[in-house]
Amino acid sequence: MKHRAGVRPIRLTIEEKVRTYNATHNNTEYDAPLEVRLWPHPTEVPLIRETSETLHNVINIFTDGSKIGGKVGTAVVIIKDDTIIHQYKFLPHERCSSNQAEHVAVLSALEQIQSLTLEEDEERIALVNIDSKMTLDTLKNRNKHSTII
Repeated sequence: MKHRAGVRPIRLTIEEKVRTYNATHNNTEYDAPLEVRLWPHPTEVPLIRETSETLHNVINIFTDGSKIGGKVGTAVVIIKDDTIIHQYKFLPHERCSSNQAEHVAVLSALEQIQSLTLEEDEERIALVNIDSKMTLDTLKNRNKHSTII
């Protein structure tokens, strides 16, 4: 549709840009807001802090997520007592952003360590090593309640 002056109405241009953005950036599987009734109680939120040291006698998790061109990938390595106990990589949906891929890697690693068999008196403490400041800031933000966070 063209206006009499031969210029497309701005409303149509904006609506098209919004549809294109939503189709390529919003991935509802990962970014869907979490229902309020499912929000964790503040006392159940784990301690998340920055550190530059690698601790021993804990479960060390190394994660990474990236997007290059249209390809998205994540990788996880889980180490306990200096031994690799689990490693894997997978391909999230191609619409995932690089940040979403980072978040997916952290979530899948934490889900994986829940299934680890530990000694009876052993605490399940994990040190998650990530290279994304944005992911760390998002995880530390107690007001963020999307499906993946």
